[in-house]
Amino acid sequence: MSFDRTLVSSLLGALMVLSLVAASATKPEPVAAKAAATNATRDYSSSGSNTEVNNFPVNGLPPLTYSTKKYTFYRTGVSFFEAWNLCRDMGKRLAAIETYQDHLAFQEAVLPFASYDVAYWIAATNIGANAQERQQFYWITNDRPVGYISGFQNWIDGVAPSEGNVCVAAYLGSALWIYGPCATASSAYACEESQDV
Repeated sequence: MSFDRTLVSSLLGALMVLSLVAASATKPEPVAAKAAATNATRDYSSSGSNTEVNNFPVNGLPPLTYSTKKYTFYRTGVSFFEAWNLCRDMGKRLAAIETYQDHLAFQEAVLPFASYDVAYWIAATNIGANAQERQQFYWITNDRPVGYISGFQNWIDGVAPSEGNVCVAAYLGSALWIYGPCATASSAYACEESQDV
């Protein structure tokens, strides 16, 4: 009889262990953990591939998208080089509109000063580019290629000009980019507060 009890006890014990293992394997995941795992990676590629990008690492919420740049506008007509130096003399630098968020901040700031007859020098130029690289512009204030962060460019014609030794100005409230000769064209200018690069 004791053998039967030992066998039954062993079978019941094994059955309980198996049921605990099965229950822990199918234990529902907490809702917060599911939401965080779902929002932790998103596919933002335009190709539609399944490349995952970790954009929301902290709390599952998208990051804030705004520009921290503060722009000031001066209506005095000067050459590009004079504008660059005037901004530096004030402890600022010629404005660089490097992202769409910078563009929105610039647009909002320029709106009270915008008119059809005023353009504001910004820091983009292709000075010194050889003939094959004339459509590659750089921010003179940080020596980075225009569009290097996010591909953002806002040319009035949709593409960068192919003329050499030109500098860029933002035009109208839409802040479309136009260009002109750096040394001889006269325009108002926009500065931004210097930030760590």
